[in-house]
Amino acid sequence: MQIKVEQLAKKPFEVKDSVKNLKKTYKFQKDMAQMEDITETAEGTEMFDAMDSMLDELIDYLSTILHLTAKQAESLEELEQPELIFMAQRVAMRLMGASEEDIASINEDAEEGLEVIPEKD
Repeated sequence: MQIKVEQLAKKPFEVKDSVKNLKKTYKFQKDMAQMEDITETAEGTEMFDAMDSMLDELIDYLSTILHLTAKQAESLEELEQPELIFMAQRVAMRLMGASEEDIASINEDAEEGLEVIPEKD
């Protein structure tokens, strides 16, 4: 399957939708859910450690699944956190069978629920 990640390359990445990659994706999703639980209940430095681990997990997942070059993997650290999370979730959703149209629809629904708060001058 081809997965386009515009932030990393002009051409789509060829990702094998193998059991191996699917297992990595389910493990990634499970790890993200566990880290979300930890960050909700963690206190002090434990929360920062969990957030650091989560970011490392996101980068590792994308690097592994997309077979990124060292330069591409390094460029992930230049992204904003929400962009990195969205990118990893998008790749995971594609591997779990969602089409680009499904993902676009989910994103539209999510954006409708967001409230834009104007910046104060």
